[in-house]
Amino acid sequence: MDAAAVTEWCIEEDVPVDKGLVAEVRGETWSEGEVLSILKALSSNQKVWAASSRVDNENPLTYVLCEWKYGVPDCLKGPSVETLDGTKLFLLLPEQESATPSSSSATPSTSSSTPAPVGASGQTVKGPIKAPLKNFNPELCAVLEEIVAQCKKDSPDYLTTGYRKLRIFSGRHPVPSSEDGFEEWMDHAVQALEEWVIPEKSKKQRIMESLRGPALEAICNLKHNKENCTAQDYLDVLQNVFGRTEDISELRCQLEHCFQRKGEKLSEFVSRLDKILHRMLVKKGLDSKQMDKTHFQQVIRGAQPMDPIVFKLQTQKGDGVLKYPDLVRII
Repeated sequence: MDAAAVTEWCIEEDVPVDKGLVAEVRGETWSEGEVLSILKALSSNQKVWAASSRVDNENPLTYVLCEWKYGVPDCLKGPSVETLDGTKLFLLLPEQESATPSSSSATPSTSSSTPAPVGASGQTVKGPIKAPLKNFNPELCAVLEEIVAQCKKDSPDYLTTGYRKLRIFSGRHPVPSSEDGFEEWMDHAVQALEEWVIPEKSKKQRIMESLRGPALEAICNLKHNKENCTAQDYLDVLQNVFGRTEDISELRCQLEHCFQRKGEKLSEFVSRLDKILHRMLVKKGLDSKQMDKTHFQQVIRGAQPMDPIVFKLQTQKGDGVLKYPDLVRII
C-alpha cells in the first residue's frame, strides 16, 4: 500500500489526511485491538482510535487505519516502529495536501487583446471602473451592510470544522457488508460521544445520521415516550434493544473466569479482557477510575503462571498498579 492508497482510504473513512496513519503488520494477521494497543502505548498522551482495517490472508498482511485527535505524533512519522518482543509495525502516512498556489500564479492575468477602459479625456484608465455610490438607493446599501455584517459573525468551531462520522448501523441481520455490527458501532459511538465538544442537540444529530431501519425506529419510539432525550439516552436504548442480554452479575462472572488459554498470546488474552471490561463500562457496572486496577489485577490473576512477562509485570508495578499504556507497552 502506497501513500496515494492511504490517502484514498482516509477519504473513504472521513479521516483527515493530517490525522491519519496506516499501520501495517507483515507475516501474520492481527486484530484492530492488538495494533491499536501498541500505538496507544507509543502515544499515551494522545487520543487515537481505529477507523477501519483490512486483511490480506494470502501474504498475510494486516492494515489498520488509525486517526489521532490532534494529529499523528512525531514519534510515529518514521517508516516503522518495533515492539519489545521484536514485532515490527510499518507506518504509512497519506499524501499531504500540496501547497497553495502563490498569489502571482493564482491571480488571472488580463488578456492583452482586451482594450483598457478610456477616460473622458481620452487617456487610458488603470483599474476597474467604479460606479458612483450616489446611484444606489441608501436603504438598499443599509440592508446590504447588515447582511455582510451577519455573514462575518464567527461560527462555532464545530460548525466550520470536520468531524469523524460514525459508520452506518441499522440493526438488521445478517449485518450488511456496508455497515458495522452493533458491538463495533457502539465502541466507536461511545468514544466519539466523549470527544465531541458540542451542544447536546448536535450530538444527537450526529448519532441519528448514522442510523437506519430498526435502529432508527428504536430512537423514534424513545423520543415519542420520553421528552428531552440526551445522546446517552440514545445509546442506552440501542444497547437495550440490540446489545448483549447479559447483566452486570454475568459480566463480573465472565471477568473473574477470564483466563489465558493454553498457547494463547498474552496480548490476545488482554484483548479478550478489554472487551469484557468495555461492556461493563457501557452498562455502568464498573467505575472508569477503577479500570486500570481491575484490568491489571485480572491480567496477573488470569495469565499463565509461568509466563515470563507476568514476572516482569509484577516486578515493574512495585507497590502500585500499572496504568493501561504501561501495561500494554510491556506486553
